[in-house]
Amino acid sequence: MAVEITLSVLLLELGIILLFAKFFGIIAKKLKTSALVGEIIAGIIAGPILGIVHPSLSLEFFSLLGIMLLVFLIGLETNFNEVKKNIYIGSSLAATGSVMTFFGGLAAGIVLFNSIPTGIVIGVIMISTSTAIPMRILMEKNQHKTRTGNAFITMALADDVIAIIALSLLVGLFSGTLLAFNNIGTLFFTVLGFILLVVTFGAKVIGYFIKALHLVKDEQTFFSITLAIIMVITFLSEKIGLAAITGAFLAGIAMSSISHRDELIAPKISTLGYSLLVPIFFAYSALFLEPAALISSLGIILVILAVGIITKAIGSGFFARFFGFSAKSQRIIAIGMIPRGEYGIVISQVALAAGMLTKDVYTIMIAFIILTVILTSMLFSLEEKLYPDNSKL
Repeated sequence: MAVEITLSVLLLELGIILLFAKFFGIIAKKLKTSALVGEIIAGIIAGPILGIVHPSLSLEFFSLLGIMLLVFLIGLETNFNEVKKNIYIGSSLAATGSVMTFFGGLAAGIVLFNSIPTGIVIGVIMISTSTAIPMRILMEKNQHKTRTGNAFITMALADDVIAIIALSLLVGLFSGTLLAFNNIGTLFFTVLGFILLVVTFGAKVIGYFIKALHLVKDEQTFFSITLAIIMVITFLSEKIGLAAITGAFLAGIAMSSISHRDELIAPKISTLGYSLLVPIFFAYSALFLEPAALISSLGIILVILAVGIITKAIGSGFFARFFGFSAKSQRIIAIGMIPRGEYGIVISQVALAAGMLTKDVYTIMIAFIILTVILTSMLFSLEEKLYPDNSKL
C-alpha cells in the first residue's frame, strides 16, 4: 500500500518514473500503439520488476493531478450540445453494460472463490468504464468529436452515476447500514443535479468570469484561475460523492465554449499534463502489482478478464446496433467500454480497507484493471488496421 516518503526520495522517484514513462511511451508510439501502453509498462518495470519506484502518498497525489488534467482536457474538447443528443442512447447502453458486467462478476466470484460476497465486490469493481483511456486514444486518432465519441461521453457520465450508487450500496451492505430506497433516490438526484448545474448554470458563470478576467490581459493569471476553477469544482464533486476526476471532466465541459479556449487554456494544460503529470498517472497505476501473486493467479486473472471484456462488449457494443450505430461504431464502443480505471481502483481500495477483499483478490483485480487498459489500446490499433475506414463513426 502507499506510504509517505521524504522529499529527496520523492524527487528521485518522480524523475525515474517520468523518464521511464516517456521512454516507453515513445517506443509504444513507434510500434503503432498508444503511448499509455508504454507508460503502464514503464510502471511495471520501474516498480514490481526492478523495485526502484514504490507506491507512496506523494506519488499518488501527482498521479491524481495527472488524471484530473487529462479528463479536464477531454471535457474541454466536448461539445455539450452534441452530448445532450445522446443522453438516452448513452444512458441505455451504460445501463445494459453495467448490469451484464455486474452479474458476470458476481458469477465469476462465486465460481472462482466460492464466495457470494466476493462475487458482489468483483461485480461492482467491474462496472465502471474508464473514460480517460478510450477518449485519449480517440483524441490521438482525431475521432473524439464524432457521434461515437459523443456517445462515449454520455455513457461515461451514466457509468459514473451507476458506479457511485453501486459503491454506496456495497459499503452499506457490508457495514450493515444498507441505504434505504429513498436515500438511494436522493443520492441519484443529487449527483445528477450537480452534473447539470455545473454544465449549464456553472458554464455561464465561468464564461462571464473568464470574459471579465481576460480584460486583465495576463496569460499567467488566466492560466492560474483556470487551475483554481478545476480545483474548486473537483472539491465540490468529491463532497457529494463523485470522484475528483468526474469533477475535473465537468469543469472541462463547463469551460469548453468560452472564448480563447484554444489559445490560452488547452495548450498550457496540455503541456503541463502530457509532459509531466499524465504519464505519471498511468505508470503509477502499475506499481501496486505483486509479481508472485500475479503468476500464481494468472488463470483466475484471465477468466475475470474474459468475463469483463465479453459482458461490456455485448452489453454496450452489441446493443449499440439497436440505436442505429454502424458496425464500425459498434466495434469502437465495444472496445472502448473494456478499460476499467479510476473508479475500479477506488472501489478496490475501499473494499480492501473494509476487509471485503483479501490482498490476493485485490492484486487480481488491480491486474485485471491494468490489463483492460493495455488490451484496449492494442484492440483499437488492431481494429484500425483491419477496418481503416473511419467515415461511418
